[in-house]
Amino acid sequence: MCGIVGIASENDCVKGIIAGLYSLEYRGYDSSGIATLNDNLFASKKSIGKISRLENAIIKDKISGNLGIGHTRWATHGKPTLNNCHPFIKNNCALVHNGIIENFEELVKTFALNETCIKSETDSEIIAEICDKLLNEFNNPIDVIKKISQNIQGTFSFAFLIKGSDSIYATRRGSPLVLGLSENLNSISSDVLGLPDETREIIFLEENDIATINPSSISIYNIKGNSINRKKHEFVAKKDFKTKGKFMHFMEKEIFHQPICLEDIILNFADKKTNSVFLPKNTIDFNNISNIILVACGTAYHACMIAKYWLEQMTDKHVSIDIASEYRYKKNNIDKNSIAIVVSQSGETMDTLECLKKFRQNDLFTISIVNVLNSSIARMSDYVLPTLAGPEIGVAATKSFTAQLAVLALLGLHIQQQKNNIEKNVFNSLFSIHESIKKILKDSKRFEEIAHSLRDAKSIFYIGRGIMYPIALEGALKLKEITYKHCEGYAAGELKHGPLALIEDQIPVIALAPSDHNFSKILSNIQEVRARGGKSIIITDKAGSIKAKKYCDQIIVLPDTNYLTSAIIYSLPIQLIAYHLAVLLGTDVDQPRNLAKSVTVE
Repeated sequence: MCGIVGIASENDCVKGIIAGLYSLEYRGYDSSGIATLNDNLFASKKSIGKISRLENAIIKDKISGNLGIGHTRWATHGKPTLNNCHPFIKNNCALVHNGIIENFEELVKTFALNETCIKSETDSEIIAEICDKLLNEFNNPIDVIKKISQNIQGTFSFAFLIKGSDSIYATRRGSPLVLGLSENLNSISSDVLGLPDETREIIFLEENDIATINPSSISIYNIKGNSINRKKHEFVAKKDFKTKGKFMHFMEKEIFHQPICLEDIILNFADKKTNSVFLPKNTIDFNNISNIILVACGTAYHACMIAKYWLEQMTDKHVSIDIASEYRYKKNNIDKNSIAIVVSQSGETMDTLECLKKFRQNDLFTISIVNVLNSSIARMSDYVLPTLAGPEIGVAATKSFTAQLAVLALLGLHIQQQKNNIEKNVFNSLFSIHESIKKILKDSKRFEEIAHSLRDAKSIFYIGRGIMYPIALEGALKLKEITYKHCEGYAAGELKHGPLALIEDQIPVIALAPSDHNFSKILSNIQEVRARGGKSIIITDKAGSIKAKKYCDQIIVLPDTNYLTSAIIYSLPIQLIAYHLAVLLGTDVDQPRNLAKSVTVE
């Protein structure tokens, strides 16, 4: 879950590495460091905290060089201390690492390492120590990396600087690495966002590839050491996504980008004139499929929960959902007449990727719904549905969540279309959803008022029924992530089975309640809350607000919705409430403590 950047340039590369680390800060930000190799001597600087502290230290100490590697860390082994900070520098090499080495203790014995040379608590330094030792035994760094890779259990992407060489050496297994090619420099990064803007083409390394990167060329080898070629892709600079523009935070910018994002998705994949869904070309006949399996983590799992409601209402398919970190270790009786769908914003989520591998081992046709088309999950899938949300920098998912919902909704309509029974009214409602969201965003002051009323609450609860239950879970997750408030989401009907014991005077309960067939039931739940002294807040539509007025302390009125649009529309309030409360409390909105954007470790 860390971020790696490396640059081999004809000119000084340090500024480019720092710029890359800033772009990768979403992957981890508890410490960072950089190392350069000049005249066969290493220079390095490390810092605890944000990358700005590292940048200031580099300026002060005048670190420079044409060949360098950098790292931003999200702690897995060892606390955020200077000793545990990357790069790890030994006599012959410097190393940065993303991933988890599961057998690091065994490796100490296997390679008979001198443990007094290991100063950190990390698994990563073990690899640096092994590399340093093997460089005395092998003439070729490629052979060293092959030997290391063959003995590792776990996931990794490594970048090495090695004395006596003008190249960066890199390899990966399970953790992503992308190479950047340009005229005066070549580079490597955990994500295309970390590559320099002058990059012209990119190459995604495959499992166990080994690469050498120097200022004028890039070479790639397989695990046997044979030279291989990988496909080159055009690089599109992400400058606009890297800046906040007129917004205070990336999260705010990404919330306000949702009308454009959703309109793009709908117009790309649907035609209102012909009442047709046009997903990317595929040969899947859903009429011959009886089961759909959905797997994801975190916010993407909430999107899958909503999709289960949709797909079971819209189609005759049996739909099952699982949390990826659980599914990958379960014994499963898989019906071969199934399609497996994995959902991941980054396309690199480790648990989801492992589930994808499991599906493929069971010969299931696989579909991935991802925001990064060249990600590991996308490349491994039989069929890819892109969410078209564009890069999302804020750790808390916002536009990627509603984009996933939009694509899943279109998938449901596509399945209906294959049976010639598409619901035209529901289909047409998607084309105005961006306008409904614009109206909500125009009046965001309402959500600031709600946030003020939640400021001193020791606990907050979201409740919902049907499709609103997963939205309640997502609302609670957003508040936990960026406000650090205790918050739980519940199916409203479950209140009396335990959670009511937590309701006391002035504990806020936020009910998500479009005026559908569940409305009268959730109104009863609100009265249960009020009877125990709780503070009731309802998010509903105009018809619902009239019925709920006398039972609620605060009411937010949203545009009218149907069963397909409600989940997307009701996502906006939970995002805005969390955002405004986080700003009010002064937390780090874009980079909340202990979290990272892309979870590429278990």
